[in-house]
Amino acid sequence: MKTKARIFTILACFIVSIGYATEFPKLNVISLESDKALVAYSSNRPYILEISLTNRHDEIVYFRRTTEHQDTFNKVFDFSQMDEGEYTVCVNYGNMSIVRSLEVSDENISVGPSQQLFEPYFKLCGNKLNVSLFNCPQKQVHISVFQDGRCISQLKLGKELAIQKRLDLSGLEKGKYEIVLSDFFDDHSFMVEL
Repeated sequence: MKTKARIFTILACFIVSIGYATEFPKLNVISLESDKALVAYSSNRPYILEISLTNRHDEIVYFRRTTEHQDTFNKVFDFSQMDEGEYTVCVNYGNMSIVRSLEVSDENISVGPSQQLFEPYFKLCGNKLNVSLFNCPQKQVHISVFQDGRCISQLKLGKELAIQKRLDLSGLEKGKYEIVLSDFFDDHSFMVEL
């Protein structure tokens, strides 16, 4: 009986430690007044952070890159001098991001759910391009191939949670190409020389 209790205790400790090890950072946006909001980021691991606030036209309203690793960031934003409408708060850390949308009006600030985003992985092996993406929002993902600013090919990669594709670039002429992977939130570029 003692052996079963010990095994159960060890197993419980192991499961709890896995839960703590995989905890994602948190991004909270708290409306303080009708025109002010507190943006609070916290993580169990420090990172170099890039914090941005953009408006509905994707214009950067605020940007800050920390010079040292931080596990918390807090800032009060005053929207009284800004236009009403949609804003997006994004914190980049490591090769990941966490994003929240805001709707600012005269009466209040509404906050949308947070989204964890991951940077795609690109690797060129000969004339084959391997692409991997953890697509948390499960929105449509596209990939485009550009040469000298001109789109020469496009492909839908799907909406799956885990996207892994191998693209055959052997039909392209020698030269430099820009591969652009577009997800719901951003465009990610990768330069290729064949």
